[in-house]
Amino acid sequence: MKIRVPIIPSIYTTSMDYKPYSMEWSRKRYLSEAIQQYFDTDASVDTILTDIVDVLEQNAESHKSRADKIQEVLNSIKSY
Repeated sequence: MKIRVPIIPSIYTTSMDYKPYSMEWSRKRYLSEAIQQYFDTDASVDTILTDIVDVLEQNAESHKSRADKIQEVLNSIKSY
């Protein structure tokens, strides 16, 4: 049985930049775990970059849609 050792050490076990279990600590921990999964599965650089761009584009579209709805409500209030 082959034991898998992380290629890069986990950020949250080697560096305590934030108070444990704080929002910042959790955010950094989850990011570290997500990045580690790419290395554990030998994902290509193209896959990593494509996934990052996809997530950011989805996030931007979601925020744009929400902002459009808010603007519509504001316009309706102003014209009332």
